[in-house]
Amino acid sequence: MARNLGDTILKITVIGDTSGFLQTISKIDLPKLDITQEFDVNSKGLIILDDSLSSSEKISLAKSNELQIPILGVQNGFDALNQFFGGNPSVTNEKNCPQLFLSPGAKLSHIIGGSGWVKGNLQLKKSILNKDLSDNFFASIISEDGEVLGFEKPGNDWQFGIRFDIFSEENPRGFEKIITVFLDRCTE
Repeated sequence: MARNLGDTILKITVIGDTSGFLQTISKIDLPKLDITQEFDVNSKGLIILDDSLSSSEKISLAKSNELQIPILGVQNGFDALNQFFGGNPSVTNEKNCPQLFLSPGAKLSHIIGGSGWVKGNLQLKKSILNKDLSDNFFASIISEDGEVLGFEKPGNDWQFGIRFDIFSEENPRGFEKIITVFLDRCTE
């Protein structure tokens, strides 16, 4: 769970259409958030929701990377983060993923609370394979057909790409922790 910050406000930059994101995140018990779409040096985290980035948004991502603040690319933001660091674009591939593999030792597996094969019911609209992933990342959540559903940067940096809706009630147990642990990490 996120750290109790009292009256402190956690400033997070969100790139993309925030309307649905803000409605959903407001239902979760989190620290007081100041969601901004313009990055500044007081931002403690970056969330990417869109798959194409403007020049100023690319600068925000580069600065976030330089400052080593946590970065989370969700759904279409998964593609933006991967491509920014040299990965290939996703292809349209609508399908259901009934089983997922969580890589042992990965930060995402630790956050979710398990590793190995888990039952899932994730709906995909796009996909990439490991060969399309940027060399900066490794696949930490994979479908039974080999599609990358989650990736992360190795080492101490907290940079993640999540292909699916992290707020969906259809997600396997433990996946809801991704956003709370991410925001907790932003407070450090």
